[in-house]
Amino acid sequence: MNPRSGLRLLAIASASSCLLAHGGQYRGPGEVAPPTSFATSPTNSQPNSGGPTGKSTADPGTGRGATASPRPGAGTPAPSAAPRGPARRGVMLEDDLGRWEFWWEFGKDPFLRVREAIATNAAGRAEDRFTDRRLAMAPGVTERPTKADLDEVVSRLEQILDADPDRDTASSCIVALAKIGVANRAKGHHRRFVPFLQSADQELRETAALALGIQGVVADDVLATLTGLVRDDDAGRRASGGAPVNERTRAFAAYALGLLRSGVADADVLERIDTPLRAVLAEPTRHGRDLKVAAVEALGLSSASLGAVERSLAAAKSIQALGDYYRADLGPGEHVLQAHCPPAIARQLPQQPRARAYWREVFTADFAASLAETNTPPRAGSPFIAQSCAIAIGELGEPWIGRDDAAAACADLLLEASRRHEDPQTRSFALMALARMGGERARAALVEELRGASKAIERPWVAMARGVWSARQAFADPDRREDREVAQALAAVFEATENPNVVGALGVALGLAGDADTALPLLRRKLAEHRNRDDAAGYLALARGLLRDRTSIADVRGLLADSSRRPFVVLQCSRALGLMNDDSVAPTLCAQLQADGASLVRLSAAAAALGTLGDRRSIPMLLQLASDQGQPALSRAFAIVALGSVCDEAKLPWNAAYASPTNYRAAVDTLTDGARGILDIL
Repeated sequence: MNPRSGLRLLAIASASSCLLAHGGQYRGPGEVAPPTSFATSPTNSQPNSGGPTGKSTADPGTGRGATASPRPGAGTPAPSAAPRGPARRGVMLEDDLGRWEFWWEFGKDPFLRVREAIATNAAGRAEDRFTDRRLAMAPGVTERPTKADLDEVVSRLEQILDADPDRDTASSCIVALAKIGVANRAKGHHRRFVPFLQSADQELRETAALALGIQGVVADDVLATLTGLVRDDDAGRRASGGAPVNERTRAFAAYALGLLRSGVADADVLERIDTPLRAVLAEPTRHGRDLKVAAVEALGLSSASLGAVERSLAAAKSIQALGDYYRADLGPGEHVLQAHCPPAIARQLPQQPRARAYWREVFTADFAASLAETNTPPRAGSPFIAQSCAIAIGELGEPWIGRDDAAAACADLLLEASRRHEDPQTRSFALMALARMGGERARAALVEELRGASKAIERPWVAMARGVWSARQAFADPDRREDREVAQALAAVFEATENPNVVGALGVALGLAGDADTALPLLRRKLAEHRNRDDAAGYLALARGLLRDRTSIADVRGLLADSSRRPFVVLQCSRALGLMNDDSVAPTLCAQLQADGASLVRLSAAAAALGTLGDRRSIPMLLQLASDQGQPALSRAFAIVALGSVCDEAKLPWNAAYASPTNYRAAVDTLTDGARGILDIL
């Protein structure tokens, strides 16, 4: 079986597909990283790269070594797969990566907030049952798992993990236990994860390292293990069975440290986390590509639990390290890695006006140089740097309210870049940056851009920027009325559009704008017209969910029932029904996990949708499926993936903090490669 190649074909038709790796998924319509000459499946991916008994002797950017030995007490290690091909480098990628779906699938979670919608809906429905006899007789509403549910799930997962399962089942168990984390075990599952750091299987090693961060336990033994892995020091090598720690495992440990930063309430503990990360960036020529990007991304996550003063001091240290690395003249080959610094710095500066102004000026100057093609400083000649500067300006810019206010210069630069920058992705990111800046003049400018945008290429991005502008305003001011003017502008273009890709973008944008009266008649008609086009139908269903329109439940249920073999549509319909307060979804999805002959992507879509909903009614069926030795191994593994997500207490996925804002075009394998990066894991 070779599901990677199958996914590429599905992706062309449906705009988003899923793939198991670490219990993972695939986001977007095609390969994010440049393709290699070898594709892998969940059961034959390279298990022995950079094993625990030998440091990688390959290119330092790949983190792939030559030898490995089995974990003590483990079963026979899986055979080595063929080499994955040459190391990936910072080259411009395929045009398909400029599609709006990539941006949406990476950054959608803060806009969907399905868990919050379901919790609000469930509370309201529970109250209504006391006064409405019809509701009292109806099936139970969606409920979050209880402590007893968590105890049962953890006990069963521990039994499965102790039985020395196959790689897919083991990695799914590790991630699932990590998601449940302190909700069930105050001290986490450290002892369960650490032995896998010595596994003969690279996927299990890096999954174990990442799980120590996902579970969110900031304890001495966890910190010692993770910092030791990042440093590749004596402690890290002891955790790895006495062997040097390879590049991928060090990178995953760095990402894990970043996840722990948000829960740290002690400045000294945060310093323990940050010191090895800053050390990586202080000596960039000594470290590989994946580790440097992981350190940048980790230092970019906020330490929100610290007091205001301590948080500012910690942010200043992180920004100093990030800024020094960003400005270092390390040659063109480093630009794709340095490009991760602007969004990371922007994430650290929400409440620091002087620092925000300084870095906004730095990134604006680099962005302007990329537009003028002066290549001064040299990094300004990199399209990756230009893309990231646009993202950062959107995060750091003030709302554009008046023609001559302080934000006008940044906004004008973004508009100019959106029209004539030589890099198409930079043009698209500039539009999204303008939307994230906000302000009434940005709103008017985006409406004007929508009228003149080319149909197939620019229009989806302008539409999404308009929708994002409206959604961000609604989040900032919950009492704000729906944006009728914007909705009507979108509707006028939507009505005349037939291209399925553009139809999907305009549909989601209408959903984000929030004007149900304007949008719903068009969405109903367009869904009827494009019902058999996966990319359009899935997003049109989701748009109706974004509008919270319960009159659409029957239509979306019907589409879901007819789409059991259309995983992308299943996933979007499930999200939509969750947003619309429909309680019938979970049993339908559980049945799909048990369907005979279900494909890899169908299983992944059902697992992802169940996890998004978080309905405790799905737990008994998922436990039964996970424990049934008569079921295919992949069905069991995906049931475990779903269990972990259902039982996860977090409102957003664990990797949402890394997913947005980020420059996914400046990809390295451990960030996203479509299967095994941190942004690809459910």
